Amino acid sequence: MNKLLLLIVLLSIAFTGCEENIDKINSPALQASRNGEFFGATKTSVTNNTDGTITIGGENPLETLQIRLTSATPGFYELGSGQANEAIYTFNGEQQFSTRTGNGAGSVILDAGSPDGTVTGNFSFVSYTPGATDTLTMRKGVIYRVPFGTEVGSDRVNDLKALINGTALNPSSVSATKGPGTIVIQAANGNNTLLLSFPEAVTVGSYNFSATGMYRATYSSGGTNADAISGTLDVSIVNRAAGRYSGLFKFESGPPGNVVVTQGSFTITL
Repeated sequence: MNKLLLLIVLLSIAFTGCEENIDKINSPALQASRNGEFFGATKTSVTNNTDGTITIGGENPLETLQIRLTSATPGFYELGSGQANEAIYTFNGEQQFSTRTGNGAGSVILDAGSPDGTVTGNFSFVSYTPGATDTLTMRKGVIYRVPFGTEVGSDRVNDLKALINGTALNPSSVSATKGPGTIVIQAANGNNTLLLSFPEAVTVGSYNFSATGMYRATYSSGGTNADAISGTLDVSIVNRAAGRYSGLFKFESGPPGNVVVTQGSFTITL
């Protein structure tokens, strides 16, 4: 515990933080008073898990905090032994504290009204190391407009941005799949979905979208599909060994939607 305390104190000094800093929120933010000292994440994200749960994650050079909840729906989530929700704090990649261990307890409240594609709320909890030999407390925890994206600490990247008729899509999930000779990217936000597809054998270069060709784009809203009839896909990175693709795009659809998609960008890992 002495090593943990010393490094936490040094980390807190490095961030020039104290408990009063909790009220000074940057956007996005994941921060709290950790055992009376300031904890602040320098990287944050929310990820959708395959089982329908979400993970709100944050990290700095020495610390990682993961808050796993049954959904992103605004409301109250209880933490503790036997609960489906869990908060896990890891120090220096070694010492781990969980709310499911010992007398762990706490809660997370997710607020309504956070901008699309983000999560906002507050939390507090008591957590323990395996065997309940040591404890760590988080108080005055703040989750502020943390965006959905790639899991913090992961080398897998799935990200897509675009303006739909001038309004940001802000997807809450981005996925990439490889079918027979084709890569499909899907970005969704509620009832709105943007799809891009292009050949797996694509190389760096510029390509034209069409409604019937190998390079296609579709924007769906409320079940109504708008297929691209013109536009371009500019592929800037192709790394087949790593499964990494990146590029820019824009397109227009025909009636009845007449959707204009601009400032599109994507980076995906298969």
